[in-house]
Amino acid sequence: MIYKNQKKLTSKFGGDMYYLFFNDGEKSYRTCIYSNFRNFPKWEKLIKNITKGDIVNGLVIKSKGMIDADSTPKYGGNIYK
Repeated sequence: MIYKNQKKLTSKFGGDMYYLFFNDGEKSYRTCIYSNFRNFPKWEKLIKNITKGDIVNGLVIKSKGMIDADSTPKYGGNIYK
C-alpha cells in the first residue's frame, strides 16, 4: 500500500484519532487509529514519520475500502526516492 495522507482529530474522550489513507494503485483504503487503544504502539512510529509516497507492507484489508487497524505495518521505502 502507498501512503497518501492522514487526518488527526482530538477526541472528546481524550487522546488523538488518526485517519490514514492509502492506495494500492487502483483502489483507495483507509484506517482509523486511536491513541488510547492497545494497537497504537504498532502504528505510532509510522504515524509520526510517514510521508507521502511511503510504501507500507503488512496491512490487512478488513472490508471494502478498510484496512484492519490491528495490522502490523512495516515501512517498505518510498516511491519517490
